Amino acid sequence: MSFLRSLASRAALPVMLAAASTSTALAQSPAGRAADSVFARARQLVVNGNGAAGRVLVDSMVAASEPDTPGYAEALYWRASLAASSEDAERDYRRIVVDYPLSPHAAESLFKLAQLESTRGDRASAETHLDRLLSEYPSYPDRSQAGVLLVRMAFQANDYARGCPVLQETIRSIPESNVELRNQLEYYVPRCASFEAQRAASATAAAESTAHANAARDSAAKAAKSRFSLQVASYNSKSGADALVKKLVARGYDARVVGTEKPYRVRIGHFATRSEAAAEQKRLKAKKIVVEIVDVGPSDR
Repeated sequence: MSFLRSLASRAALPVMLAAASTSTALAQSPAGRAADSVFARARQLVVNGNGAAGRVLVDSMVAASEPDTPGYAEALYWRASLAASSEDAERDYRRIVVDYPLSPHAAESLFKLAQLESTRGDRASAETHLDRLLSEYPSYPDRSQAGVLLVRMAFQANDYARGCPVLQETIRSIPESNVELRNQLEYYVPRCASFEAQRAASATAAAESTAHANAARDSAAKAAKSRFSLQVASYNSKSGADALVKKLVARGYDARVVGTEKPYRVRIGHFATRSEAAAEQKRLKAKKIVVEIVDVGPSDR
């Protein structure tokens, strides 16, 4: 489905580019200037408390405009901006971002939609529109504000995996002179540092756990096939055998206690052949560890 949408977008691109060019020409034409004057008058009526009259003016411009033209998108934007309810505003903003993505007001409509959705708690939709705004409209003047909104929503949901990359990108895009906005974002930086440290620790723990599991599996497989081992000592007490095993393991040897009652035997390694066991016996003797080659019984597998 995404492929078909992409294909459709490419097919429509020449038409949309032509529409954008027409929009620029229209804005510079007498008709465009006249429309701007009507929208300015409508906005002033709303500001002065006569919202009904202002919206009647804008509705008349929507009715007079041809659908699928830049003038129609312009009228939709002003109707959304001066709407009496958030539902009415959202309906027209949504039409702009869906049907007129090359309108000069498309990026602003995405931002307004995200703000409305965020206010009513629709985080998923708001994030979708902000992601699109940040990826498709790099020259949008309020891009930093869009990043701030996305960061705040992510952190409110404790979604650091999503919020931290946006935070870093947004901080980089804010001019040094905008101290207030930078301070708002840098407030979240310590949380990202903590999140990254925890994620690194979790990754390390997971890697160690996997390594231990693999080692245990390999050791068990080797033990199942082994016929010989090297016995270091035997003890009448389990604690003595455990103490020696602990020392040997600390030195890197595959040591273990064999037996559930005395004598408790301390052994090293599993070997499929006597020659393998003899070779290891020789290496241990060079390190002053005296061992004896023994047959591996069922209790030591």
